Amino acid sequence: MTAQNQFGLLLRRHRSDAGLTIEELSAASGVSVRAISDMERGRSHVPQRRTVEALVRGLGLPESAATALREAARAGRRAARPAPALAPPRTVADFTGRDSELRWLGGLVARSAEPSDRPAAPVVAVVSGQPGLGKTALMLQAATRYAESFPDGVLFLDLRGLDADPPRPADLLLRLLIALGVEENRVPDDEHDRSAQYRALLRERRSLLLLDNAADETQVRPLLPGAGTTTTIITSRRALAGLEAVDRLVLPALPRGEALALLQRIIGPDRAATEPDTTLLGLASACGNLPLALRIAGNRLLSRPDWSVDYLVRRLAGQDDRLDLLVAGDLQIAAPFMLSYRQLSAAAARTFRRLSLLPGPDGGLDLAAQVAGLTTRETEVALEELVELGLLQPATDGRYRFHDLIRLFARTRLAVEETAEERRHAEDRMVTWLLGAAVAAGRWFEPEYAGETGGGAPASAEEASRWIEQESLNWLGALRVAFAAGRHAEVMAVADAMHWFSDRRTHWEHWLEVFQLSAASAEALGDARGQAVHLNYVSWAYTACSRRPDLAEAAAREALRLAGIVGDLSQQGWSWNYLGAAARRRGDATQAQAAARQALPMFDGAADWDGYSQALSLLAGSLAQAGRHRDAIEQYRRLEELLADPRRAPSPLVSGVTAGHLHLNVGLSLLAMRRWAPAAATFRVALPIVQRSGVPQSEARCRLGLGTALIRLGRVEEARVQLRRVVRLARQVGPVDLVDQALGRLAELDSPAGRRVS
Repeated sequence: MTAQNQFGLLLRRHRSDAGLTIEELSAASGVSVRAISDMERGRSHVPQRRTVEALVRGLGLPESAATALREAARAGRRAARPAPALAPPRTVADFTGRDSELRWLGGLVARSAEPSDRPAAPVVAVVSGQPGLGKTALMLQAATRYAESFPDGVLFLDLRGLDADPPRPADLLLRLLIALGVEENRVPDDEHDRSAQYRALLRERRSLLLLDNAADETQVRPLLPGAGTTTTIITSRRALAGLEAVDRLVLPALPRGEALALLQRIIGPDRAATEPDTTLLGLASACGNLPLALRIAGNRLLSRPDWSVDYLVRRLAGQDDRLDLLVAGDLQIAAPFMLSYRQLSAAAARTFRRLSLLPGPDGGLDLAAQVAGLTTRETEVALEELVELGLLQPATDGRYRFHDLIRLFARTRLAVEETAEERRHAEDRMVTWLLGAAVAAGRWFEPEYAGETGGGAPASAEEASRWIEQESLNWLGALRVAFAAGRHAEVMAVADAMHWFSDRRTHWEHWLEVFQLSAASAEALGDARGQAVHLNYVSWAYTACSRRPDLAEAAAREALRLAGIVGDLSQQGWSWNYLGAAARRRGDATQAQAAARQALPMFDGAADWDGYSQALSLLAGSLAQAGRHRDAIEQYRRLEELLADPRRAPSPLVSGVTAGHLHLNVGLSLLAMRRWAPAAATFRVALPIVQRSGVPQSEARCRLGLGTALIRLGRVEEARVQLRRVVRLARQVGPVDLVDQALGRLAELDSPAGRRVS
């Protein structure tokens, strides 16, 4: 018995059981007498869903019987339809990973199957992302995994969106209609009529529609189903942001673990067992964790069994020929990049090429405009075009970044399509702008700076700080280029502007290099005083940033010698101060005190009250380090008087920072003296001043001291709040020892003894 006849027999039995004639069922359901008669005798196609529902209501069937009739109707419709002709291509046999993405797609499949009293809204998913991510492979894997959920079949259509002339929607609709069983001579000529016919066919089906490699929204929109339970998955390098009511998945590169698993599966378990995971992870990193690149690298290893993975990793380490090496047969990593590149407008293509000149991993709009040589508005349009085609990735706060391999591709296009003079001009413009912007931002933290704005300069210290940090690797790269080009005055200007800011972000690992470059620039210019200044900066960076006080002394002593030759008392004072800071970091409190006492009269003679306050602070701190806390507090009181003296007070910025540290250090001495209540009160005074000064490491130290004092005072819950904030802060900005100390205090609170205190 055919599925079609089964529906007719079941309908007749239900009508007979209900004691209805055909005429009475027709009256009750609104279905014609002839249609019911033809259905019962198997002479007509099985009815569509709305007709079946009318019959269910007319027969007054209970839910179980109604479900059986509906299932018989669906089976009959499937039997009456030809299988779709647009079958998907084979899946990748060694597909690995993408578990979270497959679960996400599975959730959409489940949603499309949920029963509803209203016409079902079709589920449409857009999977987008840069070339080489395996969007098509993911789609086909999902089709294989969830095929049983689509009794009416799977249709796959390559929209060839990267062709010079992608197929028109009318032509694509023709292919889909023929695949759905419509004879070609019965397909309407008008595109809108074709789309209506197509949607009517899909309304009663539960199919999976795979639209691969879409060009744009205009191409896709006529192909989307109307109401019904067909699920559509679209892949595209473009985001297709104009499509409404769709679910979106932007595909990332593979996580490290999945990239490793894919490589292991490609090269086989025997070969993988002989290679350390660290070596395979190095290969994955060289491939940017991009599935296509991983497959090419794995295939190259299979075709060259005498190559070790380490050998291939070393070959791929060279930036210049990495793309040339990522070729295996007809697989080339550069090929999909080129397809997207050819879609670009002239402005976007130039922006793409020149962004490869950026020293850092990402950049903002203003920097991109400088390197591209376009207006800000033109650049913004170009950047969005690059993002839309998957050649650039949007980062946080309006910034953009390359995938590593796409950056290399952009660099090759720059070398091929632009002259050496054009490249040099673009780089010079970028370097000049970055150095100028760095000076403008850094000056916000100089003691006497009045906050000049205009011409694109930061409007506030907060904005300046954000720019310095966001563009740190870009302006550092520009500094390196400028030094190599002999632009020494500009290098020194940047380092001078950054000096005071560097005190606030000592955890940045590149300050030593910045000041070494500027000291070398001063030497190249024959500027003895400038060399003394910048060697002092180098000494500070060795002690405060690199934690190498053993190396700080040589730079400070050379600075002291040069400052003596030119008769600069202030710089001599700073040299002694940095010698003392290095001694203190080495644990030699006696030498630190001696250096501070050498620095004080020199700063006094030069009327350098910024320096004088720092030398006084060094003296007090080294006394505390020696355990002489009462003497240390006495020196801190001298420092407090200095800050309040209008004739000798340091600049406002230095005063603000120094005042916070003064109270912080007094609190630490009181803590060492076991004077818990005065210590807690002093830390509470210090905390808002330290926060205003913008030195997060000092805020963490202040909260650690306050938390410790509160523990001793039995105020455990308050202490716990402070210590948890220390952990959060210090994990962001360092140093690590603060995290360890705070966690140790928290562990004390959770111990039996700590619980007894609480």
